[in-house]
Amino acid sequence: MGAKKTLALLVVFLVAFSVAASGCIGGGKTGETTTISPAGGGETSSTSTTTSSSSATAVQPSKAVTYIEQHLSEATVIDTPKYVVVVGPEGSGAKVSNLPDKPVIVVSYKVNEGKTPSIKELMKNQQGFGQINPAFLRDPNMDALIQLARQVTDLELREALYNALYILANREVPEIILGDTKATRVYWNWVHNWYYNPVLAPRWDLVMEDKNAPSVSIGIGDYKNEPGTITVTTIGWPSSFDPAFDYETFGWALYHNVGDTLVTYWESETKKVSPDLAVAWAHNKDGTVWYFVIRGGVKAYDPKTGKLYPINATDVEFEFWRVLRAGYSVNWMLATYTDLKKSYAMDEKEFESELKNGGIIADFNGKTKEVKSLDELLKFFGYSGPTAGVYKLVLPHPYGGILSVLADPYLMVIPAKYMLGDKYEEAMKAANWGKNPEAWNDYIQEGSKDPIHQMLQNNYIGVFTGPFYIKDAKQNSYIILERNPHYWNSSVWSKLEQENPKYVTTKRVIYVLSDDATTRISLFQKGVADIAAVPVDRLNAVKGLKLNNFESKIDSFVTPDMVFIVLNAAKKPFDNVKVRQALAWATPYEQIYQAVYKGYMVPNYGPIPIGWLGYTEYNVIKYKYNIAKALQLIKEAGINPSDYTISIYYNTGNTQREKIATLLQNTWGQLGFKISVTPLSWPTLLSKTASGDFDVYIVGWAPDFLDPDDYVGPFLQSAVVFDSLNYEVIKG
Repeated sequence: MGAKKTLALLVVFLVAFSVAASGCIGGGKTGETTTISPAGGGETSSTSTTTSSSSATAVQPSKAVTYIEQHLSEATVIDTPKYVVVVGPEGSGAKVSNLPDKPVIVVSYKVNEGKTPSIKELMKNQQGFGQINPAFLRDPNMDALIQLARQVTDLELREALYNALYILANREVPEIILGDTKATRVYWNWVHNWYYNPVLAPRWDLVMEDKNAPSVSIGIGDYKNEPGTITVTTIGWPSSFDPAFDYETFGWALYHNVGDTLVTYWESETKKVSPDLAVAWAHNKDGTVWYFVIRGGVKAYDPKTGKLYPINATDVEFEFWRVLRAGYSVNWMLATYTDLKKSYAMDEKEFESELKNGGIIADFNGKTKEVKSLDELLKFFGYSGPTAGVYKLVLPHPYGGILSVLADPYLMVIPAKYMLGDKYEEAMKAANWGKNPEAWNDYIQEGSKDPIHQMLQNNYIGVFTGPFYIKDAKQNSYIILERNPHYWNSSVWSKLEQENPKYVTTKRVIYVLSDDATTRISLFQKGVADIAAVPVDRLNAVKGLKLNNFESKIDSFVTPDMVFIVLNAAKKPFDNVKVRQALAWATPYEQIYQAVYKGYMVPNYGPIPIGWLGYTEYNVIKYKYNIAKALQLIKEAGINPSDYTISIYYNTGNTQREKIATLLQNTWGQLGFKISVTPLSWPTLLSKTASGDFDVYIVGWAPDFLDPDDYVGPFLQSAVVFDSLNYEVIKG
């Protein structure tokens, strides 16, 4: 039995990124147990025993059973792929038996009823999709698991907790998840290793081309699309060339190629981060203080002057402070998850002193270790090179997804000396070299009038640590990236070419920008572009093309962009879980996939994107259109559907959601409900749904960072405040 974990609780309010729900999975009398297992036939059963799956031998691990009986008054048992998760209020008397033969995570809590806002209060304050999930469903079990998953740092435990939340949401159905959308990519097959990551754009230096690819004039100066040059014809333009003022995909794609963040996701990886500017990291036992050891030898390159700026921990601190100080909307993540006033850069000796005090934990590649020296930490990460200081990052509360937040490209590190110029020494001394970061406010203005912001914007950033630098750009016409001759990881290119002797690595990237699809298609057909953004309804124009023994290719891939139907669980009849399940069974998924999305959507059964940490197909109900099953659940719910008129909202002008609403009007109407469909302007829709003034609405969600909390929190949290929240991991 592991040591008991007691967590200090702080409710995390993800303003503008949360959802609401009402109802309870546990509930009932002392000793009641709710079991969710694969053998349950797709239904949640309330029983005194747990049914195990065929893949798990039913045994009775006395340690777990005894602990549960002594620490929980009620228990909800969720069988996940690797763990059994048991959650419920503190007390005693919960009865469980025949638990699957797996480690058990027992989560107990005590709700502070006085400090927990009521659903009515949250509606009055328009907190739907804010402090509470969009369905206004309240389930303390879900809140307990969400808050615990935010606070633990062990990747395997986090995965089990998110598995449990996915399964609970699948049964409770606060939202009917229609699915994850698919996207296409069009390219010539001389392009190789063009990988996909759901949040980070491809690093073009890792993409290769066949040495025999054709050479075609691009029409921009003397540039040619030839082997080693990736030419992309697409739409868009960065909203800013200052990462602190950019919150959109095109800009982030550029930053990922010209800059470095502390950590990153390597190629297609979605579950764990890899070192980037930080070669190693560790945290204190409660996860509120993190230490990032900065890679030595990294230099930012200014191509206009040829000047190089060494990067160190103080640069990291200054850039984080600048992003927060800028006040642009993207800074909500730093404002929510970090306490930069208490964070600062330190040298290696200072870090060694803190390590000697003990209690510093490193987690990497599925292993966990308490480290007592910098050398021990670096060996744990397999790093033996130089270092450039340590950034001590303090969090206001533990947050297990912090590494995912830090991988976002808007946090690329720009050298302070470049931004401050002649005022660098003065600013550093004023802030005691980062120990008093608030002193930097005299050198950084809020908003777009800040001289640093204007310099970065005018210079297309101007200084670069990543594999490329921005050589030239013309608004809404082209952007040209050239290989950075001073890139710290340039050895990766020769390794790739040695492993793939028929290919060459990318030395230049040219974005040819056009809002006209016909122009982009023509550029691709001629081989001027290797890659093209082509609308789905124009794919036939680029299908089956041939050029110099090469062929055009069209791939599709699943994205984390999710479309779902929100049911107001605070209103009748949606407060009845059987009604919500019935509506899920009465949803014509295949019709929606084909008639609305032309095959570019795939099923998902819970609020975590496919392939992400916590996503599972184990122990979930795979809803599909089954009107007979839906009618049976309506009968079991004990309601008369003809007593209810259901209004379905969608945002005006969204033809896909209009079609979905029309299909639901037909199929849900077969259950006996009267169904109306109403388009609303986007501001009106947001206002009505935030205050709970709706029955049903259709909406979508896309990620801010690559962590399941960016979905599970908004979709399921309900602002429950706990006096205590404890967990115990019991093995054997």
